[in-house]
Amino acid sequence: MTWMHAGLTGSLQQMVFSPQNLQHLRAHGSLQAEYQLGSLTTDPDQWRNLGMEMQLLTTVAGTALGMAFHARDVSLEWGREQQLQDRHIELEQAYQQLKQAQAQLLQSEKMASIGQLAAGVAHEINNPIGYVHSNLGTLQTYTKGLLSLLDAHEHLCQALPEEWRPMLAPIREAKARIDFGFMRSDLPQLLEESREGIERVKKIVMDLRDFSHAGELESDDWVVADLHRGLDSTLNIVWNELKYKTEVHKHYGEIPSVECMPSQLNQVFLNLLVNAGQAIEKKGEINITTALVKDEVCISISDSGMGIPAPQLGQIFDPFFTTKPVGKGTGLGLALSYSIVQKHQGRIEVESSVGVGTTFHIYLPVQRPTAPE
Repeated sequence: MTWMHAGLTGSLQQMVFSPQNLQHLRAHGSLQAEYQLGSLTTDPDQWRNLGMEMQLLTTVAGTALGMAFHARDVSLEWGREQQLQDRHIELEQAYQQLKQAQAQLLQSEKMASIGQLAAGVAHEINNPIGYVHSNLGTLQTYTKGLLSLLDAHEHLCQALPEEWRPMLAPIREAKARIDFGFMRSDLPQLLEESREGIERVKKIVMDLRDFSHAGELESDDWVVADLHRGLDSTLNIVWNELKYKTEVHKHYGEIPSVECMPSQLNQVFLNLLVNAGQAIEKKGEINITTALVKDEVCISISDSGMGIPAPQLGQIFDPFFTTKPVGKGTGLGLALSYSIVQKHQGRIEVESSVGVGTTFHIYLPVQRPTAPE
């Protein structure tokens, strides 16, 4: 063979075939494939790749005489193919990263749009709610005065001489007709309940404004913020989804205000609270705990829901990964939350046990970290 030289004489078998090929040949008597990669070099640390085509030589009667094979050095082609495969993997990874970034951007823009819509609705509702709230307060004052006047009138009627009592018959009939006794006791309660209801609406409007911060802050503005206020506002926003099957317990510690992007952190709180509520199938608890841990603020949100299987814990922050049924989740909420916490140079950790529940810990620096170079 033209490529054989003296250094290979007597050891061609060991030089041409890799140890794996030799083992297979000795065990089976032949190599089953027509194309194999072997090595042709006297240096075991510098393998050369060979393309080999092998054929068994036999007599007419079928007796084996030997084996003929043709080999050529395909190291260059193999290297190029390997480079193409590596490049393909790099491009696929870049595509997935771009796809993830696009999905997170769309989710972020959607949340920003929701925030702007919420702020607009809050602004439009705020003025008429203010009128109603003010008028209800005035009505309560007027009602107290009118009821005091009616009470004085009743005392006067009771003090009239007996012979004048028949003149009060029309008044007694009117009182009976409208069930005055019940009305007298129910009217202040109705006004108080209405006042409480309108104050609740005002609180929701304020929470919408706090949640969105539109009109005051851009979503990427850094300010010193009270995280407890952000948690309370977000909790009120999602309360309608939680109140029927969860009890929420707040364990707020003494924490300083944090330099952060409040509206973005509110999105994180929103995602975690919604996930906690959805993890609880019937009745359960959600606990929100805050504490100062060294120079970081820790916010923990735990639920008594179904938990996350251990094999899935490493995937929950991956974009598009979700354990929810089709149509119930996009798989972007936790990925976006992870990205926001990273943007604050914080970290988010998770503990979970199937059938027991899940806890997310968010650690944030108190002061805005210096942007990395």
